[in-house]
Amino acid sequence: MTIAPVSVPRYREEHDAAFGPAMIEHRTAESGLSQLGSYFMAFQSDELSDPWTVLYEETIYVIEGRARIVVLEEGGEHTVTGEVGDLIVLPKGSTVRYGATAGTRLLLSISPVNWRDAEA
Repeated sequence: MTIAPVSVPRYREEHDAAFGPAMIEHRTAESGLSQLGSYFMAFQSDELSDPWTVLYEETIYVIEGRARIVVLEEGGEHTVTGEVGDLIVLPKGSTVRYGATAGTRLLLSISPVNWRDAEA
């Protein structure tokens, strides 16, 4: 295994992507990390994303604002909210809708970052 050098990856706008009511910045896209991915998520509106099933483990740290994660389960749904400083944990296989108040910023970390390759 090649060890990635210790670095501060440069921000590159081409790694940004819209995700429902938010924009996501993939900050570790060119870092060389093989297992961990880190992203900033910024909400432009109070709406919810479409349902998403996480195929990785994910943590969400609330930097500013208020996060709202609607967890969809057989037989219903429930909402988990996070305030500044809270850490929300999403186990692999969770189906959720991401939401937050406009202006909310989150730090997301996922593992493995190459989950799409594993599913192919």
